[in-house]
Amino acid sequence: MKYHLKVFDNFHYGDESEAYDYGKFETYHEALIAAKAIVDEFLKTNWQPGIKSDDLLTQYIIYGEDPIILPPQPSNNKSFSARTYAKSMVVEICEKLGNK
Repeated sequence: MKYHLKVFDNFHYGDESEAYDYGKFETYHEALIAAKAIVDEFLKTNWQPGIKSDDLLTQYIIYGEDPIILPPQPSNNKSFSARTYAKSMVVEICEKLGNK
């Protein structure tokens, strides 16, 4: 049984037709790496010189992709929040890219 990664579009929140299947992974950890990479890619792509971390986070919340990890069994207690992850990464990404 595999972990399924499905990606929703924050801009079309609630519109199931805008979601797509990203793939299936043997372990939660592999799915988590892929989900984080999706969020990181949005943040890095939308970063620009002088942008504040709060503004980058707002862009993510409005326009970013929202990956969710669907476990093979509903009783699995692991969960991933793309928004929480984005909140934890915006300052780091702004600092890292701003120092280039």
